[in-house]
Amino acid sequence: MENLSGEPCIAVDYECSFKDYVKTISHHAEYDAQPGRPEFCSHACRTLRDAACRAESDCRYDAAYFYYMRIICIIEKNNLRNEKGMLSLLGECVDSVERLLKKELREFFDQKLHELHKRKKEWITDCSLKSVHDGNILEHPEEEHRKRRQGLLDNEKTNLENTKKTLSASHIPVTTSKLSNPSCPYVNVCDNSQEKEIIVPPKRASNVSPNAYVSWSYNCGTLRKSGRKRGIVNLGNTCYLNSVVQMLSSTPLGSYFLSDNYTKGISDTQKTECRLVNTFSFVMRELFRVECTFPVSPSLFKQTIDTVNSTFSGFFQQDANEFLRILLEGIHNNLNSKRGVKSEMSEIDNINGSDVDIAGKYWAQYTKLNSSVIVDLCIFQERSSIVCSICKKKSRSFPPSLGIEVPIQFSKKQISIEDCLGAYCREETLDSDSLYHCISCKKNVKATKQLLLYSLPKILFITIKRFRSYGDFSNKISDPIVFQKHLDMAPFMCSNQKNTIYSLVSVVNHQGSTGGGHYTADCITSEGVWFSVSDERVEESKSPDYRHAYILCYVRAG
Repeated sequence: MENLSGEPCIAVDYECSFKDYVKTISHHAEYDAQPGRPEFCSHACRTLRDAACRAESDCRYDAAYFYYMRIICIIEKNNLRNEKGMLSLLGECVDSVERLLKKELREFFDQKLHELHKRKKEWITDCSLKSVHDGNILEHPEEEHRKRRQGLLDNEKTNLENTKKTLSASHIPVTTSKLSNPSCPYVNVCDNSQEKEIIVPPKRASNVSPNAYVSWSYNCGTLRKSGRKRGIVNLGNTCYLNSVVQMLSSTPLGSYFLSDNYTKGISDTQKTECRLVNTFSFVMRELFRVECTFPVSPSLFKQTIDTVNSTFSGFFQQDANEFLRILLEGIHNNLNSKRGVKSEMSEIDNINGSDVDIAGKYWAQYTKLNSSVIVDLCIFQERSSIVCSICKKKSRSFPPSLGIEVPIQFSKKQISIEDCLGAYCREETLDSDSLYHCISCKKNVKATKQLLLYSLPKILFITIKRFRSYGDFSNKISDPIVFQKHLDMAPFMCSNQKNTIYSLVSVVNHQGSTGGGHYTADCITSEGVWFSVSDERVEESKSPDYRHAYILCYVRAG
């Protein structure tokens, strides 16, 4: 029932009242306290009482208050007053709660609030000194935020113009393109037998008027219901974290962490990883407390991320897509019920057999060692096929994937996300500098390589590859990539999987350049209303920002 390493020490990163602070701790103490056997609940209460005493002795009064409130909730929900020792324990906890509210917890909160005011004062002083140095007048935070966003847009435009000038003045040697240009941008092949390969005619994305891409808005036709969305405090360049978390809150993965069911598989894992899912769950539950007017604090979640992956330590600017991958992998590692399983993996014959046979062997090997909510909701298989130019034999592998990173298909016409997916699935020629070693021919040969999707996940992440590097030179591609509320993945499949329609639920946007920028998110709520979230600031979404869309998150229908 209780995972003691998941105690919520509520950080004070934003001004709120003592009443709201206490209400937040109480909310999590009472959250999802499920009924259980009397003897089990009694043991849990005594364990929590010991944890509360340790927390008090360590002056962690927020944790102590949480434990006492949790004990009261368990006793009352399970009618344990008549169990041995429970009535006296209940009285002890009620007295402790009243004592903490009158003195220790209030003083603890006042100290945290004082530290917050001190940090704010230091920040204002720094900004004032910078403004005086720059000859500017310190603005109101809202105006400062607006000007910062506009500055990012202006800076992005300037960088784009400078990049164009640099490229036009430079001679960059270009090799012959390795991408073939067939009449159809991608091929849909259903391999039912190796002897007689059945070729399914290429499927094309439905013809949609260009106007359909640019005319829709997020909340067009939405029937308004009561619903709000909370922002997340920016701790210092943590907009990448805030935007990804907001994106996940609109998915079934976010909903999964609203109950304590996730705790069933984490008892034997490391403490830092246990803290990852507990602090992530805490943020998710806070985001759904829409009766609150102040933003959610991600402090403990950020601290845990720092310990799980040192890349994100400190308060430097980070890539949202990289953070998404690290977070999903961390959640999987924490909740993997087959962690520690030892299994010898036999080599798979990639040539002989149907797609169904080979893909099944790859999936069986993967699921021997992996089982979690991430596998259930986010993992899918791609088919990577390589055809030898001499013997024409096809080697196929079916690796698991967490998402798709699509290139931008350069065109004078309007570019859609379907165009980018088509470029991702197009055949590539392996020639002189990347020859393929054919097992049958026993030598390095020219070949063609192609990626197609074999299966589909419940949640699909599509990242648009806007950032490019050429040695020491890097730039951001700000071409608009248009997308709609619905996406059909059938044209990019190599199997006859049904139910290929996805609905857009959130978008992570990036404003700025490779040198610096700001992440925001557009997310749909359970009431069907879209909100634009920029850290603490929340407003209803308007039209999609095709130039800055970076990660598209879709959920499969049904």
